[in-house]
Amino acid sequence: FRRLKIKYRGSGKPKASWRTIEPLGLLFGRFGYLVANLSKTAMKPLTYRLDLIEDVEDLGEMFEEPKNFDFKEWAKESFGIFHGDDLLDIKLRFTGEASKRAEKISFHPSQKMSKGRGGSTIIELRCRGHRELIHELCRPEWVGQLVIERPEEFRTKYFEYLDKCAKAIS
Repeated sequence: FRRLKIKYRGSGKPKASWRTIEPLGLLFGRFGYLVANLSKTAMKPLTYRLDLIEDVEDLGEMFEEPKNFDFKEWAKESFGIFHGDDLLDIKLRFTGEASKRAEKISFHPSQKMSKGRGGSTIIELRCRGHRELIHELCRPEWVGQLVIERPEEFRTKYFEYLDKCAKAIS
């Protein structure tokens, strides 16, 4: 638990800036991420893509292990690595061939699976990282065989993303 100073260029930013952080752990997905809290602030872990860290300085200072923070439990809340959105209870219904495929996939540690009418597969999960879940649900094998039953705000985000994609290619 050593405090670090990192020179970080946020995605889409022209210049890197220095920030003092307290590292909590690493996550690996499409990219590698350092999970850290800004030094001496209330516990609100942030993710930093490893490839966007331009320099690191060890400040030679120790910090106490955060109390009431469990890194593994924190990581399990997200679909992927992002935590910037609300924790939602999501209900998905897969039909047709997608139903058979969905039965074999573990989408998230919180998921509960059941059978629905007409042989459909219902997946219920509680997570953050909605953007990453939306990307997963846009895969070709789900198209036309997926219903987002709840919540409405997630369904709206999904269709807004589809509209944005359609406009980008037309």
